[in-house]
Amino acid sequence: MKHKQQQSFQRKSIDTDKDPYLTSAVPEDPSSCKKCGSVYHDKRWVNKDEASEDLLMKAKPTALCPACRKIRDNYPEGFLLLEGDFVKEHREEILNLLRNKESLAQSINPLERIITLKEREGVIEVATTTEKLAQRMGQILSRAFNREAEFKWSSDTKMARVIWRRDG
Repeated sequence: MKHKQQQSFQRKSIDTDKDPYLTSAVPEDPSSCKKCGSVYHDKRWVNKDEASEDLLMKAKPTALCPACRKIRDNYPEGFLLLEGDFVKEHREEILNLLRNKESLAQSINPLERIITLKEREGVIEVATTTEKLAQRMGQILSRAFNREAEFKWSSDTKMARVIWRRDG
């Protein structure tokens, strides 16, 4: 009889005060991002699809949202490292899962995005705008492929490193 591996996920509350991109350069209300079109209103960024027509007409593209600034500056707060023969064999399926997770996260919070996705020698490295997105990507891989991810949190900065390995 096979022993079923028990899954557990480490959770961490997020301290938005430590994110320099959220605490600096607050735009006028309402504004829209010059690059992605996200709208700043009532002290938060929302997807342009969620904003009313009236708000969209009032919001002038005068700023870059924190996610677009992080992408421009290459300032990731989350890292996901995928390794092992299984990653090579199931590359497309894994990449589709990651892209779907990013789309879902971005539909809820436009500031959660993939900054870079690099592949080299069978290893996939993903950098994200938030540590929470990297954490959730590790969790979705753990659930989908029955293999635990390793979560490492930085104590002094707002950063997460997630490592997911599977061979065979």
